[in-house]
Amino acid sequence: MCLQLLILYFSGTGNTRFIAERLSDALTDRNHVVELQSIERYRPSDFEKFDMMLLGYPVYACDMPKFLTEYLQKLPLTKPMKIITFSTLGFYGGNAARKVGKRLYSLGMIPMYSREIRMPGSDGLIFLNKDSKTVHSLQTRDFNAFPPIKKAIADIVEETEKARANQTVFVPPMKLGALLTGGLLRFLYTAIERHMKRKLWATDACTKCQLCAQICPSGNITVLPSAVQFGSVCFLCMRCVNQCPSEAIQIGSATRGKFRWKGPGGNFRPAGNSIFKPLP
Repeated sequence: MCLQLLILYFSGTGNTRFIAERLSDALTDRNHVVELQSIERYRPSDFEKFDMMLLGYPVYACDMPKFLTEYLQKLPLTKPMKIITFSTLGFYGGNAARKVGKRLYSLGMIPMYSREIRMPGSDGLIFLNKDSKTVHSLQTRDFNAFPPIKKAIADIVEETEKARANQTVFVPPMKLGALLTGGLLRFLYTAIERHMKRKLWATDACTKCQLCAQICPSGNITVLPSAVQFGSVCFLCMRCVNQCPSEAIQIGSATRGKFRWKGPGGNFRPAGNSIFKPLP
């Protein structure tokens, strides 16, 4: 029996989209009907046709990005929906999966499974030299054949099919180590993020092409004839830094001449017109 599945994801620099696309391919190969959508462009109207939703997101500061929680709160659910989550993280997720599972349950969804997938940390890569061993390893790696990713995809597909006949709510258990250190790490992450947001600027290499403003999911960037302005609603998704064609956007001076990450395969091209941008 085939499932009607919605894969909904947010991807700042391409990691989560890569996993979402691999999942879509794998589930389609199993004869399931899959609709793959970026949360930025998806205005839901009818969830009745879906048997289940797979939700993908990057972990920011040991949690799901705040704007995604606000988006989920507005979903027009008319019945409980089974949901499987997958998240990408570069360093440490803490108890993010548990927080998200509890949150989804409180919103009337039925969490069935959660999987964290370690991917290159986009917030750290922009400080690496382009000729470093780490960068060379990432540029030459076949992420499609990378064993941990293949295993994660296979496990999520298996759990998705198991969930068809299962009604048991699954919320990931508390990680004791994360409970002890999570608060401190979240405080440090938040402080570092706040500092990095204040340091965003564009050099004279900027051509005023408007790409950064078009792809910014929060509408935080304004390109003027004289300068590029960065507002106060940045998600710190790193898109503008990584996607700028002239590498003009920097965080302080530490990212000058450093590596730019465009997702596995180097082909991530985010679409513009995010629904998270403020209305004119």
